[in-house]
Amino acid sequence: MPKHFVGAPSLRAPRSRTRRRWRAAGYVSDMSNMLGPEPGVWQTLGDVSTAAGVVVALIGVIVTLVLTLRSEGLTRKGQAIQQEQSEATAARSEAAAALTEEYTRRVVTALETMAEKDVATTGSSVQRTAGVSWSLTYRNGDTYLLTNVGTATAYDVSVSAHKTMLLRPPTAQNLEPSEVLTFVAARSIATSDSTITAQWSEDGVGDTKIWKYPLPPRPRR
Repeated sequence: MPKHFVGAPSLRAPRSRTRRRWRAAGYVSDMSNMLGPEPGVWQTLGDVSTAAGVVVALIGVIVTLVLTLRSEGLTRKGQAIQQEQSEATAARSEAAAALTEEYTRRVVTALETMAEKDVATTGSSVQRTAGVSWSLTYRNGDTYLLTNVGTATAYDVSVSAHKTMLLRPPTAQNLEPSEVLTFVAARSIATSDSTITAQWSEDGVGDTKIWKYPLPPRPRR
């Protein structure tokens, strides 16, 4: 029995003349299609795939870098804004404290001017009034004097101040006319009210009286 059918192509590589006849009959083209792309085509496809992978990886790196830089920029901007707000708040606090101190100084100056006019009129540095009357003066350092300039005894005299003031309150005591209660007080940057409040009783058992006066400013050096 013959190895090949009559008219059918051999599975072995045909000779050139036979190959030309096969090509004319369409056999060579069909077998090339069955075997797929030639090796050079496969190499080209592999190179294209590798290049595409590299491009995708580079795009990922670039996107990550851009997002990181943007995040760092936003963080630095937020820190700068926070610092500016803190500095503005501190500046407003200092300005408010300076304004309060200046206002207090003007009030005390005006009161002292009025007292000097009274001295020129009456010829006495202390004008005593009936009952209990007070005078608040600066002594030295952070020390101040609360003096009973009235004609009556003040009982259970105590001193207090606003919570933003630095105060070392003295022990409550009775003050006869011309007697003095010494205490320590100071302003700070956070001070919003420098008023000193004196409380006492005129008979020791009755209603409590209240007297308020701004803390006198220190003399200029």
